Amino acid sequence: MASETAGADFGKVAALLDELVASRQVPGANVAIHRSGREIFYHQSGFSDLAAGTPIARDSLFRLFSMTKPVIAAATMVLIDDGALGLDDSIVDHIPEFADLRVHSEGAGDSSGPQAPTVRHLLTHTAGFSYWFQSGTPVGALYAADPGINFDRWRYDPQFGGLDGLARALGQLPLLARPGTRWHYSMSFEVAGILIERVSGQKLDDFLRTRIFDPLKMHDTDFWVEPDKAHRLTSLYRPTEGGGLELAESGADSPRLKPVPGLAGGGGLVSTIDDYGRFAQMLLRDGELEGARVLSTESVRAMMSSHLRPDQLDELPELVKWGLGGAGDGMGFGFGGSVVLRPPANGVPAFPGEYSWGGGSSTTFWVDPKHDLSVVFMTQRFPPAADMPRDVLHRAVYGALGLA
Repeated sequence: MASETAGADFGKVAALLDELVASRQVPGANVAIHRSGREIFYHQSGFSDLAAGTPIARDSLFRLFSMTKPVIAAATMVLIDDGALGLDDSIVDHIPEFADLRVHSEGAGDSSGPQAPTVRHLLTHTAGFSYWFQSGTPVGALYAADPGINFDRWRYDPQFGGLDGLARALGQLPLLARPGTRWHYSMSFEVAGILIERVSGQKLDDFLRTRIFDPLKMHDTDFWVEPDKAHRLTSLYRPTEGGGLELAESGADSPRLKPVPGLAGGGGLVSTIDDYGRFAQMLLRDGELEGARVLSTESVRAMMSSHLRPDQLDELPELVKWGLGGAGDGMGFGFGGSVVLRPPANGVPAFPGEYSWGGGSSTTFWVDPKHDLSVVFMTQRFPPAADMPRDVLHRAVYGALGLA
């Protein structure tokens, strides 16, 4: 592998980041690429705060948004490795607030009876939960009408009661579909966070720290930013109609600069490119990194294998455009992330077995077992563009490696 990488020219990858910054598609970005257990390329470009002119740095802190989900999937698999959970266990056994969950009915009544999602359903977005921004569905509209759930207010309001309060609130809302029948992007991973707390007896952040972050030396990953690291938190930007960017949330004034009462397993973590790179390398190394075993080989392979039928995945391609920035055809879904089953029709180089996911601020990562490769890309633009960063980055990286 090393000899194959020796002739790689990553100039186009660097130029891509520079152009994204110069054209004001992103405020700043960095990318790290590892192959065969060693770093083969790193580049940074642009700014963590445009007004202040603060450059992006290797230790810049980024909001992960939904790139939190693969971490929570891994944490759930830790409990399965421990024997404390089974994939087909009912979550009601540990979250009694969900004992009366029923599927939404637009008719006179719902005759389906109580539903019991399993751990497997949570990890594959087939439990029947929804998100407040999925307001085009009747259940999503109910989430949006809930003053605690809408715009994720539950995360920052200490009166809401954190994950226990979220369990009470979600237990009062109907499911979109019968568990196991339909992939629908949802708060399943917030629910997985509740499950982790109930089963482990620890707060979610403590469990992640002791079982994943400390063993992997991910010392800059958490749900909030400590005071001595506050200057490293990037600002978040959104695109404007005429082109360019405007400030959405200043790093200097972020609510993540103090302890957050609602620990969002679906999107709450803050991290650096190197920390997340270590997580990606752990997955690529079958659950172990530098002598620290976090997951069993079987659990990693379960995460990175597709578990759903094509007829269950109607919503995935459109979501991938928004959540990953690229084509979603040819994909299945594993635990917490997508799995490439076949190359997409648009010709973007993507190889069967690739596991990936992204975040609403245009962050993305993938691990490619076929080529022993991991790529992590960080920026802070909300929302992502339809072809950025996943597709354009795939073309640049695999082109540099001569694999496009």
